[in-house]
Amino acid sequence: MKEVGTYPMTKGDAMYTSGRAALIGMLLALAATAAHAQTETEVQRLERAIGEARQELDALKTVQREGQGQDSPLNTRLKNNVFSWQTEDGRFAFIMGSWVQFRLTYNDERAQDSEGAGDPNRATASNGRDFANFSITRFKTFFRGNIFEKEFKYFALIHWTVPAGEIAEEAYFTWAKYKFFNVSAGQTKIPFSYDFLCGYNKQQLTEGSVANETYHQGWGKGLWVSGVIGDDRPWLKYTVGIFNGVLKANNDFRNMDRAAISQSFSQSVDADLMPALRLETHPLGEVADDLIDLRGADTYDKLLFSVGFAMNWLISRFDNNAIRPRPVASTGGSGRFNSGQDTIALTLDGHLRWHGLSVNIAWYHRHTEFHNFGLLAGNGVARNRNAPGDLTDNAITFEAGYFILPKQFDVAVRIGMIDSDEFWLAGASTRQFALRPDSKEIGIGAGYYFAGHNLKVQFDFDYVAYQLARTAGAAPSNAPANQPMPNRSASSLANDVSDYWNVWQLRLQLQWMF
Repeated sequence: MKEVGTYPMTKGDAMYTSGRAALIGMLLALAATAAHAQTETEVQRLERAIGEARQELDALKTVQREGQGQDSPLNTRLKNNVFSWQTEDGRFAFIMGSWVQFRLTYNDERAQDSEGAGDPNRATASNGRDFANFSITRFKTFFRGNIFEKEFKYFALIHWTVPAGEIAEEAYFTWAKYKFFNVSAGQTKIPFSYDFLCGYNKQQLTEGSVANETYHQGWGKGLWVSGVIGDDRPWLKYTVGIFNGVLKANNDFRNMDRAAISQSFSQSVDADLMPALRLETHPLGEVADDLIDLRGADTYDKLLFSVGFAMNWLISRFDNNAIRPRPVASTGGSGRFNSGQDTIALTLDGHLRWHGLSVNIAWYHRHTEFHNFGLLAGNGVARNRNAPGDLTDNAITFEAGYFILPKQFDVAVRIGMIDSDEFWLAGASTRQFALRPDSKEIGIGAGYYFAGHNLKVQFDFDYVAYQLARTAGAAPSNAPANQPMPNRSASSLANDVSDYWNVWQLRLQLQWMF
């Protein structure tokens, strides 16, 4: 830790300085007088006066140290490349920092071609939606520290490049008296996807994988406990919590509770809370919450690996006439929709670090069951292949990177696949409908780190091939750059052949943290 500044002299400082000079002069005069003292009485008197002067000097030091009996002085320090302020006794601490991602993106789309006005593909063709632009991808500011005592910790994260209702990305308070048991309350990332929890500023490539963007559970408001068992070797890191559980969209059955919400009943504020759990083990030593191995040459020869498991269960009502046909009056007196869903999401991930090599692998699983209530209860809407009763999706990602120059220059590769469930509708004999397409992702990249994640330049090429489906309603926008997802073409349906949509992206990104 490097000292970089202190606060200007206060009134207490001036009192201490002038008082010290006067007392030093007094002590010198008394010492000279004592040298000429002839009787025992005079020596005793002078010794008593010197003792009283020392007591007064100690009192002035106490006043200066305690801020005139009220506050401890603050020191400004540079800690982990960000500024921090802390009182001398450590009871109050404040750390503030920001990070920015500035990106150049070139996007090229190759999808259904169109031969003219009579071509059945014309309505869904997306060739020509190419672009190149500069953007501030993310700009965030964080605050963290402790108040009153070291065990009372807080964290807040502001995201400046999102809509006003979502600007407060995280804000929570933690009682952390014990390493093995902490209690937190507020808004944070749901403890599910490892990639998402590490953060977009610590990715192997410039952006997270398509699988991560499809399966992570976003942010949530709630109450959770966490802790670590084990010191140098964390045998167990755990987080268990209960959160609001807000449906992301009527065709995307996962949580997204980031926006500010009102304190009144609505489709997003009800009695269906969402439990979440994440467990990790680090048997050879702790693997940092990072997708790369930033250890130096003096420590990176130690092999590290970790294994994580997470689960969450989201229950909610939804309104999607494309997969749950409804009568005109589809809500009860409360206004709740009469179609419901409950989704269990699971993930299992592993991470290895050794000699600048980083390997990250993750498997995702999601199972959704649909239910009818109220006016829809017992209507048999799913009979005779009229509507899906449940959906099951799976995905897997593999990433590997290696620092050719330790802590400075690395290269990386990513491979991912999503298998989305298809279903039938309206008595169809084939499962040609889906909420989202199957996809395959291949990415390669390189990065140069001037000061770790605090200052780095990354370049990557990302290719995603979507095997399109006949979507039931609008498809969720999980494609790169949030491009609208095209539907399967009429000719592919008529000829029963696959239909693909390919997205190529070149991305150059500068990130700085301060």
